[in-house]
Amino acid sequence: MDRIDALRLFSAVAELESFTRAAERLGLTPGAASKQIAALEERMQARLLERTTRSVRLTDAGRALLDRVRPWLMEYDAIETGLAAEQAAAAGVLRVSAPVDFGAHKLIAPVTAFMTRWPGVEVRLEMTDRMVDLVDEGYDLGVRLGHLNDSSLIARRLAAAPMSLLAGSAYLEAAGAPAHPSDLSRHDCIIDRNRPAPMLWRFQRGNEQAEAKVSGRLTLNGAKAAVCAAASGAGIACTPEWAAREAIDAGDVVEIMKDWTPEGRDLWAVFPSNRYLAQRVRLFVDHLAVWFKDGLCARETA
Repeated sequence: MDRIDALRLFSAVAELESFTRAAERLGLTPGAASKQIAALEERMQARLLERTTRSVRLTDAGRALLDRVRPWLMEYDAIETGLAAEQAAAAGVLRVSAPVDFGAHKLIAPVTAFMTRWPGVEVRLEMTDRMVDLVDEGYDLGVRLGHLNDSSLIARRLAAAPMSLLAGSAYLEAAGAPAHPSDLSRHDCIIDRNRPAPMLWRFQRGNEQAEAKVSGRLTLNGAKAAVCAAASGAGIACTPEWAAREAIDAGDVVEIMKDWTPEGRDLWAVFPSNRYLAQRVRLFVDHLAVWFKDGLCARETA
């Protein structure tokens, strides 16, 4: 039993004037309760209770201790109860980290729908392309794209994030369209620094795999920026389908080399631990899983 429990036992004995009834209230045996009070008196270097065969009464030292600890115990119990209730309730601040492009273009709608469903939750969405430390920086949850390396985090896969190889029609008319990944070394490729290994693109066709070491005169960071650059004729981009779908459907860019599938990534929700996970975090992860269950391009609004 820790010191807080010992003080709580002492307070109960003083209130009930009985070791037996106090032990019963706290789920202890009378013998165990008596030993704990004796240990408390030894720590305090004072006799706290006068014991007789018929009653238990406070000494002057016991009364002084009770006057000090009773308000503190009440406050502690209130804090403990409040924290437990907050953990169980869908309320409070939810701190989320997400990549800039994905956060701006794909997370705002599900976040808004979640806040509508759970009005007690305040969402603080921090969009950054650096790899944040969720624990040290105080985030409840990270939304990440790619392959996860941090084994200390709990991760839940939300959806696949396929890639598209594309270019603008003006570029293709001038430079021609590649037919095989090896052809990409002769093309101007748009380098997105946000990608892992941005100058090494991997592809698959059935059981066949290939990789291309690419280069280009334009280097940037951001999937949407790469799509815009491809649409303007800057070269060939290999970018997430969710970032390119609108431009593809509008005819601003053309998907090329369709028989070769670019290596895709996954969308993940990551968080420090399943233990004592706040209810608002659990609900938000479940919400994202349902929102993206049909893929990242399935819907834009609730």
